[in-house]
Amino acid sequence: MNDSRTSKGSPRGTGPWPGSNDERSVRVWFKSRISNGVEEEERNPVVGLCLEVVSRMGKGERLMNNYRFPESEIDKLAVMADRISKGDPVQYVIGTAHFDGCDFKVDARVLIPRPETEELVFSLVEKLNPSDAKGCVLDLGTGSGCIALAIKKRLPEWKVFASDFSQGAIDVAKENSKSIGAEVNFECSDVLQRRPFEPTCFDAVVSNPPYIPEQEKMNMEHRVADCEPLSALFVPNNDPLLFYKRIIALCEGGMLNPGGWLAFECHTRFAGDVADLFRGSKTRWNQISLIKDLQGKPRHVFARIDLT
Repeated sequence: MNDSRTSKGSPRGTGPWPGSNDERSVRVWFKSRISNGVEEEERNPVVGLCLEVVSRMGKGERLMNNYRFPESEIDKLAVMADRISKGDPVQYVIGTAHFDGCDFKVDARVLIPRPETEELVFSLVEKLNPSDAKGCVLDLGTGSGCIALAIKKRLPEWKVFASDFSQGAIDVAKENSKSIGAEVNFECSDVLQRRPFEPTCFDAVVSNPPYIPEQEKMNMEHRVADCEPLSALFVPNNDPLLFYKRIIALCEGGMLNPGGWLAFECHTRFAGDVADLFRGSKTRWNQISLIKDLQGKPRHVFARIDLT
């Protein structure tokens, strides 16, 4: 291979190149190329994922067929390795993230779905009646659409709505809706400025809103703080509960039907404060619960608005 190649089309990779194009040589080469951008314990899974994406085959199938990576695939791997080495999230590099059994398109317009958000979906779905053909749920700050689309897959009889203030995020979510085959109603709107989908009322509202105080950015990993959309991550230092207060007020003002559920993902430092917003409200909220994630951290808050 030449040490450097250029093209008018896609970016081309640069050397050094693997000594051979067999599985072991390419794997060792790629692992070395990404070492600056990936912690040691994460390298093997990242290598395996990238090789599978580029070859469109699992490791077992490649070994059974004595697969040799063609030059075009090694070139793609070199480009991917450069991005990963610079700190770009692997999900953005390969263009997808796995969430609740589906592969979602992701890029810099949307947050990368996290495992704890899957837990939020699971817990909410358990509280809802799957056979309710009139059920209606709203996902606020949908991003890639992962929450809304996962709910629709699990509750196909329910009508699902989703909003985000970013048109770019809505565009990505619509692409995911088509590729996953789940119908969701999307709207580009700012929940801080107006009520989404007014005058529609909902039987459940769920949100993983921005909740990280801006002052925490300096202590966060580059791949998060400098790569993912800032508007989906950060809130003012002096008002970290900004979105929670607004969404609760909208639900109390009629957006949430009597007996409906409100479910939040929260900053672990503020989950208790979010639960206190319900307890201190003049509106009657029942079954208020603070749920820990699989890491044992307080992460999700659920509450049910009074039936009367």
